[in-house]
Amino acid sequence: MEHNEEEPGKKPYKIKDVTRQIKKAVVASNLQELQKKSSEKFGTTEMPQIHLDSDGTEIDDEDYFQTLEPNTELIAVFSGEQWIDPTHYLTISTHNSNEIDSIDSAGNGEKVHLKKLVGQMKSNLCNISILSEPDLELLSNMDPNEVADITGRDFVEQLKETSGRLLNEKRDAYDAIELLKLIGRYQSGVGNKTTSEFRPFSPSSSTCSLSTMSSFSSTNQQ
Repeated sequence: MEHNEEEPGKKPYKIKDVTRQIKKAVVASNLQELQKKSSEKFGTTEMPQIHLDSDGTEIDDEDYFQTLEPNTELIAVFSGEQWIDPTHYLTISTHNSNEIDSIDSAGNGEKVHLKKLVGQMKSNLCNISILSEPDLELLSNMDPNEVADITGRDFVEQLKETSGRLLNEKRDAYDAIELLKLIGRYQSGVGNKTTSEFRPFSPSSSTCSLSTMSSFSSTNQQ
């Protein structure tokens, strides 16, 4: 069929960002065209270095580029980034909210982990509800300029604000649960005391406040 015919000299390639969470299809006839189209796909004017996804080989020679097979998987590496061995990645588990990714990348692990988180949130924002507190804290404290090239600044700033809010809600809920446990232990301790003898528990004796209880109630109602 006519729409399946490739232009003479052009081949399809699969290009990814360094987190491997964003994947694009590009058709190009030479290395410079691939770099230019990759920049457009990732929303920047910067020309990236091109590496083989499999072993990190940098492709900076046109003759070598022409030997690549169609649909070769490539990595676009922009300034401030580096190719990371894919065996160093562990995907966020959607079944265990307490699982923390382990990345073995000396000196650059946190930045790579942050970019991976942002990429996963861009792919499916629902994943934010199962992130651990350390991951939410990382997102809420991130510098939008470091990851804006992945998703765009507006999305990153909204993600930062949402992560901070969810982190505070989780901590408030935890504090409220601890307060309820203290109340339960106190009430168990009064034993057979009559209602008139019962002295109400004072929230001021706990590290939590009444506002924390209110936050916990609203969390349960949602």
